[in-house]
Parts: sequence; C-alpha cells; structure tokens
Amino acid sequence: MLRDAREWFDGAADGEIRALEEVPGIDPERLRELWCAEPELMLRLDRLHTAAQRAFERRTRAAVTEDLLRALRAVAQGADVARLETAVALAGTRLDADTATAGARGLNTGLTCGIVVSPVILVVVFALGAWVPRIFGVELGCESRLALAGALVCFAGGAMGAVFSVIVRLRDPRQLIRDSPGGAGPDADPVQLCRALRQEGWYRVVVGWFLATALYLLVAGGILTALTPPADPAELCGPGPLSGDGPGALARTWFFWGAIGFLAGLNERWARGLLRHPSPPGKETA
Repeated sequence: MLRDAREWFDGAADGEIRALEEVPGIDPERLRELWCAEPELMLRLDRLHTAAQRAFERRTRAAVTEDLLRALRAVAQGADVARLETAVALAGTRLDADTATAGARGLNTGLTCGIVVSPVILVVVFALGAWVPRIFGVELGCESRLALAGALVCFAGGAMGAVFSVIVRLRDPRQLIRDSPGGAGPDADPVQLCRALRQEGWYRVVVGWFLATALYLLVAGGILTALTPPADPAELCGPGPLSGDGPGALARTWFFWGAIGFLAGLNERWARGLLRHPSPPGKETA
C-alpha cells in the first residue's frame, strides 16, 4: 500500500531500460530485416518502447510494452506489418494520456500543498507578529493586531486567487504540459514532468502570496487610493476590544482584504516568466 501511494504521488519507480535487441523471443536477423524494410516505423517503435518503460503509471508501463512486443513478435513471424502500425499508433495515444496524467497530478499536488501550507504559515506569522515585538518591550495594541489580521486575510486570499487562476486555465491539460519544462511527446520523461509541475504549482501559490501582500501594502499605505477599506483599524478600536458596529465592520473589512488578495492572486500569470525555464533559441514562448 505504501508503494502504491508513493507511485500515485511520484510515479512508478525507475527500472532497467531494455532495448528491442535485448527482448527474448525475437530473432535478431529478422529484427534487422524489419529495420531495413520499415526504418521509420521501427524508429517510432523503438522510441515508444523506451518511453513505455519509463511511463508514469506502472500499469501503463506493463500494458504498452507488452502490446508493442506482442505485435513485433507477430510481424517477425510473418504477420502483416499493419498490425505493428496499429500497435504503435495506439501506444503513442496511451503514452500521451499517461504524460497528461503525470502533469495534471503533479500540478494538482503542488497546488494542494500550497493551499494546505497556507493556514499553517498564517498561524505562524500571526504568532510571531504578536510575540516578536515583546522581545523589544513593545506590546501590540488593538489597531496593530487588526492591521496584522487584515494582512493575513489578504495573504490567504492571494493563495486562493492563484489556485483559481490556474484551475480556470486547465481546460486543456496537454497545452499546460506543452508549455512546461520538458514538453510532451515520446521523449518526455513523465516522472520528471510530474515533479516539475508540482514545483510550479507550489510556486504559483507563492506568487499569489507576494502579489496579495504587495497590494495590501499599496492600499493600506495609502499609495493606491482607488480602493478604500470599509473601516479603519482606528475606527474599530475603542475603550473595549471593539466598539459600535465593531463585529459587522470587522467582518466587512476582512471580506474586503480577502477579496483584494484574491484579485491579486488571479494575476499570478503575469509572473509566469519567473516560473519557466528560458526557451531554447528559436522556440517561441506560449
């Protein structure tokens, strides 16, 4: 069960890659004849056979490899070469689907990790914000605590906005994979692709955090005056913890900062260039 969980998360364990010439049950002389007669088809077969042995899911590795070798043995024994062409075409489709699964799973786990870690970071930051000033003999007042709480609500909204921004662009997972480091195709390593997209999913959440924090500083610092909080911390703090319509005003303020953070996180795609490897010369960036 532990192995299944690890392979679901990180892909099947790497195994020994065997060439077509090393597969038992195939006459080497007949194999050379097929290479001479159908060089393009055999080249595609060789590439797909190698790719199948490093597929993301173990069942895909076994099924695709066996189908290719069964068709190759049949053709080597005199069957029509069309059978091998069909097997190669089907293998390519199944391996493309396996790569899409690897990419989607990596990105989803990265985003999920970011969302799960966000509340932990919020609690830690809030605790540090209340504890660190005491080291220097400073006690946070009501206004400072409300300002800190508003910043953390905005921070959380940035994470949610970044995740939502990615989700709405996942209508075509293969496009996401083509844009990712390594791309897709028979030569792509789906295990490495999964890890790369998991990291990219986590980075997108981090970008959402920073964008939300930056927008909070602009609004709370009075630099961006087009957006005004419904209530100032000074208006909420009175002789007691909260005064007047404090609870309602506080809720509206938190909703305001959460929405500000969410809108900032939606723009994580603006920082896309920071998350991607440089494109090779002559290759356009989508």
